[in-house]
Amino acid sequence: MTMNNHRSLARAAVITVALSFAGLTGCATVALTADKIVAERAQARWDAVLAKDYATAYSYYSPGFRAKVSQTDLEIKLRLQRVRWTTAEVKAQTCAGDVCTVQVNITYQVGAPVPGVSTWNGFDLIEEQWVKTGGDWWYVPPKG
Repeated sequence: MTMNNHRSLARAAVITVALSFAGLTGCATVALTADKIVAERAQARWDAVLAKDYATAYSYYSPGFRAKVSQTDLEIKLRLQRVRWTTAEVKAQTCAGDVCTVQVNITYQVGAPVPGVSTWNGFDLIEEQWVKTGGDWWYVPPKG
C-alpha cells in the first residue's frame, strides 16, 4: 500500500467514527428534548394554576380529559377546593416512550382545617403523568 492509500483509509476511519458518534449523540438529544419539553410544559401548567389562569392551565390537559370535562367545570373545581397551592417546582421527570412521570414539589395552604387553627401550611412531592399524543405532551390527571 502506498502512503496515500493509508491516509485515505485513516480519513475514512475518522469520518466513520465521527458519523457514528454524531448518530449516537442525536439519539441522546431526542430523549433529552422530550424530558425538557415535558418539564417545561408541566411547570407552565403549574404556573398557570398558581396564577389562577385556568384557561391556560386547561390547555395542558389531555384531549381525552378535555372531551369529558369542560373548562368551566375544571375552573369551578379548582376555585372551590379548600387547598390553595402556593408554589410548585418541577424537580425530575422520567420518560419511557410516549409516557412521562413528572415529580413536582408543591407547597399549599388549607384554611381552617381544625378549630383554633386559621391556616395550615404543608408541602408534598407529587407525581404527574404526561402522555404524548398527536405530537404534543399532555397532562393526564389522576382518576377520581
